[in-house]
Amino acid sequence: MLILSVVACEEIYRPDLEEVDAFLVVEAILVSNQTYNNIYLYKTLGFNDDEKDYPSVTGALIYLVDENDNQIECLESAPGTYTLNHNLETGAAYHLIIEYDGEKYESGTQTVPESPVTDSVYAEYTTRIVTTGASSSTDKIEKENGIQIYADMNFNGGINHYRFYARKIIQYIDHYDTTIPPSPEPETNPIYRWNSYYPTGIFNIAGPAEYSTDKNIAKHSLEFFESNYNKYFPDTMLFGGWIYIIYQYGINEDTYEFYSDLNSQLDAEGKIFDPIYIQAEGNISCTSNDEKVVLGNFEISSFSESRFYLNYSKYRDSISALKNIPYFYNIPEDGYVKDIMPDFWETRSKRYPDE
Repeated sequence: MLILSVVACEEIYRPDLEEVDAFLVVEAILVSNQTYNNIYLYKTLGFNDDEKDYPSVTGALIYLVDENDNQIECLESAPGTYTLNHNLETGAAYHLIIEYDGEKYESGTQTVPESPVTDSVYAEYTTRIVTTGASSSTDKIEKENGIQIYADMNFNGGINHYRFYARKIIQYIDHYDTTIPPSPEPETNPIYRWNSYYPTGIFNIAGPAEYSTDKNIAKHSLEFFESNYNKYFPDTMLFGGWIYIIYQYGINEDTYEFYSDLNSQLDAEGKIFDPIYIQAEGNISCTSNDEKVVLGNFEISSFSESRFYLNYSKYRDSISALKNIPYFYNIPEDGYVKDIMPDFWETRSKRYPDE
């Protein structure tokens, strides 16, 4: 009866917060290797707003301006989405101008970086420490065995700051039985299955060590693969290895600092020595009204992609295969194929077109 009375008295508490104006948010990440780039404009939501989607900002004028003050207009292709159809020149400098609701917004200048290059990618068997628990609970510390992927980037006088993203595709093989008359014995046939996974958490960025004269970046952590791959599929199936796709972006130093500030906030767990929560400042401001707040950042980056095949046994502290994939197949997010191995399926001895 006491429990029922307590439950019956529960109600949702909505704090009485001061209503503030919605702020303009600019999401402008331009990649030099792409012909088309999208810029997104939307408004912030209040704490007590019932809406889940941020309102799109339509009717704005957006221009990309080069060093000679030439303006390239970004046309609105969908509500809140403005498309730039222009090839960015390596080494050239650009800034962004936005005109909306009688105000003018302008970004800092971004130089188009050269294409990023990873000098080496390698793997080591290791053990990492995993800590779980919030600031108000007792931390639980566990050890997890697995394969850590690292990268080295040597400084050759050009680009020296990077951002990484990735796609991990796990391959595993199931089986099904068929009986073909007149044979009474069932025949076992393979089912080739795969699933995709993406990184979560803080941004994976790399730059030269602070207070160091060495500009080379060595042993930068890219991705950790658990030894126990059966957390992704039943142990009745056969592990076929990982296809690891690395998306590497060359970025400007000020963009690197922006992501670093964001990581300081995202990595905080409310513990005593965590950084104080502050608003990460982007490089966009309202030039017509200093009191106007605008959120977001203008970034120009270059891009390169590399692929690797990783295979190992969960029972041994060793790596049986880490090889470069020279041919970029189109790989669906997930799925399965019966009997016939898909063309993108990786093995240690796979042969590629033109080989």
